[in-house]
Amino acid sequence: MSAHRHFDAVLFDMDGLLLDTERPIFEAAVRTARALELGDQSAVFRGMIGLRSDLAMPMLETALAGRVSLEDFRAEWSVHMRELERDGVAIRPGVVELLERLAALALPCAVATSTHRAQARELLERTDIARFFRTVTGGDDVVEPKPAPEIYLTAARSLEVDARRCCAFEDSGPGTRAALASGATVVQVPDLVPPSDELRALGHVVAPDVLTGARRVELID
Repeated sequence: MSAHRHFDAVLFDMDGLLLDTERPIFEAAVRTARALELGDQSAVFRGMIGLRSDLAMPMLETALAGRVSLEDFRAEWSVHMRELERDGVAIRPGVVELLERLAALALPCAVATSTHRAQARELLERTDIARFFRTVTGGDDVVEPKPAPEIYLTAARSLEVDARRCCAFEDSGPGTRAALASGATVVQVPDLVPPSDELRALGHVVAPDVLTGARRVELID
């Protein structure tokens, strides 16, 4: 029997999981804070990882405390992002191999990302992995963002499967909580922020890369 038989589909976060986008976003934010003489705001930036912008931006605005407007910070942030994106967007280790193996198994895959759907599709196309995904559900497709489960429930429905019959891959804390709340079997591959003891206690698989995680849940041999 194939190893994946107890799963009907596989759901993936994008930023920090499929694509190495969290790192340049974080570095650009650090450079922006330095340029605007705001001090060390790295803890704030880490807390924003995995959140939809309508949750993340109020956190940032609170941290700015009126020293700089949110609009001015975001404008400077964009400048540093463009500098860091000149060399393109990297795919995370093991991702292409896993996607190729799932395609060979004819196991449907979908993306469930806090990024807006159009922007996510553009990134997936640019990195040549869009072909592996039947659907993309973005943060603008749901009312309740991560850590609520709506985005994973929506992504599963887009494949006409039950989320409880899916394996979900995440990197961030909010995303992992969202996937777990949907009932999916969850593999967390941490990127910039390691899982807290509280998060680890939820009982999901924490792995150093997607291939190791996939083997641990018997998604692949």
